Amino acid sequence: MKKVLFIVVFVLLGIGNVRAQETTYGVTAGFHNLRISVSGGGVSLSEHASGYFVGFFADFNVSEKLNIQPEVHFSSVFKNGESTNDIIIPVMAKYYVSEKFNVQAGPQFDILVSESDEFNQFGLGVGLGAGYDFSEKIFTSVRYAIGLSNRIEDAPSGISSKLNTFQIGLGYRF
Repeated sequence: MKKVLFIVVFVLLGIGNVRAQETTYGVTAGFHNLRISVSGGGVSLSEHASGYFVGFFADFNVSEKLNIQPEVHFSSVFKNGESTNDIIIPVMAKYYVSEKFNVQAGPQFDILVSESDEFNQFGLGVGLGAGYDFSEKIFTSVRYAIGLSNRIEDAPSGISSKLNTFQIGLGYRF
């Protein structure tokens, strides 16, 4: 786990040094909702848990209308007295439709921090969202990520479980 975080921080800092004059860094936090769905074998179940996320990001300007924004979030959700924690790593391409409004899409990786014998620790998804810059420093974003990975360890044929996330938050650029 420490190795993964070290690699992410190293990559973010390394890319930032290449284009330092066109890169901003910051923090983000907000509401996080996790949906676990299980399907197959004539069964379809879905559970939701809500909580929060906090994280940091780098925002790389690629062109006048396109930015790439890798992020690292810690999220924690709660339901019935139990919590689930994970590290979420979205890498969003942000296309500015107007000066302040952008649409976002990109891969999202997640790593379950909470120990689980039932679920695969690593997952992959696709994130879609939108953002609005209130100023050069403050912005908001809303995202939904669709899980692509089957998270059940040694799943029987036809049975799958996916993790989807919804986030809405505020960010601050340094």
